[in-house]
Amino acid sequence: MNSKFPLPSWVYDTVIYEIFPDRFFIGKGKSIYDKRDLYEKRKGKIEDWGVPPKKSKNNDHVNVFYGGDLWGISEKIDYLKDLGINAIYLTPIFYASSNHKYDTIDYFRVDPQFGGLPALKNLIKSAHKNNIKIILDGVFNHVGKEHVLFKKALKGDKNYKNMFVFYKENYRGWWGTSSLPELHLEEVKVKEYIFSVLRKYLELGIDGWRLDCGQDLGPEINRFINAKVKEYSSEKYLVSELWTYPAGWDMVDGIMNYHFRETVIDYLLDKNPNAGYYLQRAFNETSNIYGCWNMLDSHDSERLASVLKDKFLRKSAILLQFTYPGVPVIYYGTEIGISGGNDPECRKTMEWDSNKWNKDLLDFYKKLIYLRKKEPALRYGSFELLSNEPLIFMRKTPYVLDNIIVYVNKNEETEISVSIPENRLLSGTSFVDLFTYEEFYVLSGTLKLKLSGRSFGILKVKSKVVKGYDQYKRLS
Repeated sequence: MNSKFPLPSWVYDTVIYEIFPDRFFIGKGKSIYDKRDLYEKRKGKIEDWGVPPKKSKNNDHVNVFYGGDLWGISEKIDYLKDLGINAIYLTPIFYASSNHKYDTIDYFRVDPQFGGLPALKNLIKSAHKNNIKIILDGVFNHVGKEHVLFKKALKGDKNYKNMFVFYKENYRGWWGTSSLPELHLEEVKVKEYIFSVLRKYLELGIDGWRLDCGQDLGPEINRFINAKVKEYSSEKYLVSELWTYPAGWDMVDGIMNYHFRETVIDYLLDKNPNAGYYLQRAFNETSNIYGCWNMLDSHDSERLASVLKDKFLRKSAILLQFTYPGVPVIYYGTEIGISGGNDPECRKTMEWDSNKWNKDLLDFYKKLIYLRKKEPALRYGSFELLSNEPLIFMRKTPYVLDNIIVYVNKNEETEISVSIPENRLLSGTSFVDLFTYEEFYVLSGTLKLKLSGRSFGILKVKSKVVKGYDQYKRLS
């Protein structure tokens, strides 16, 4: 069942930057030592910026803090603006015990470790002033065991006990984890409670929500939350965390498309010879594909630099992220080459010494962000697979001269002719590579390509006007 809600208009033009607040930047000129009471009085441990996080056997790494806050993000708006992104997704910011904040104690309180409500208001104001949207993380499947309502329920308060799932001797926790009791989402009182949280921050001016544990929420709760968000405004965005095949979750605006990540990375590592076909199928079957997030890494996965150490392969993945239908999401620091394994290694502190940045990679990101904003086909075009290997596809638009062709050749130099499903594309027309400015020509509906080994490109139609004659005068 389709939600029937249109995708918020601004989403098509969006590039998202994901930030794990504790690890991005400390604001107001402070250090972790200036803020140590905020952590130590709540049994947290502090660590110096730049020291890599390490997994501990007792999971105590979730109590190690580096001091990043919302003030710091506001102070780095110029960096984000220069990069070219126009939306920020923040992992949870509400009052909680851990550094990741997925164990909520109070949804109505922005954690003082992040600067509290004043810091959030300032960030929203600063971001909006620079045409940057703010998306918050909604963790509604479960709460932390210190959550005020759960503590009342544990004491047997009938007004709150039905908000959770209690057994004879125990209660239901996320994946059996006692520290993360699950809310009884079907209860009317729980739904009303969730809506009150959604509304509070929408009224503050945020632009959207990302839902944690979308698979645990299930289709009906995803649909309910999207309906409530759209009840507030049809221009508010809702994306759900789902690690599934993307089709069928059209009761929300989109999902975090990790299926795209696995398809692309496995293709580049020679583990998936049918990636092109799979990308085409997913496009055909996913009605809300333009609202889905094109993920390559995140706070829940290995960083891209650790998965694809090879420079060409990594750039190829990023190229596909920005040219496949959907919303590209950059995990903080990936644009400058930060590496890291699985959680918590992927949650390193941001590197602010520009001498340590991979500047070639950063420039590549900026180029792709610029092209995505400039070329309508990369935002709105359909996906038409032209060749599975080398991978070649077309982003097709109603206006023939906006059409884009993308290729990735991860093997040796090759010559290939591809048929282009566009009956208005005339013989003699050239496609120009937007990176190298090399030209390739169309002959009777086929494009003749000579591709260098280990190469990629974005090709755009170019109409040549000869002595005032334009062969597209009645076809554009």
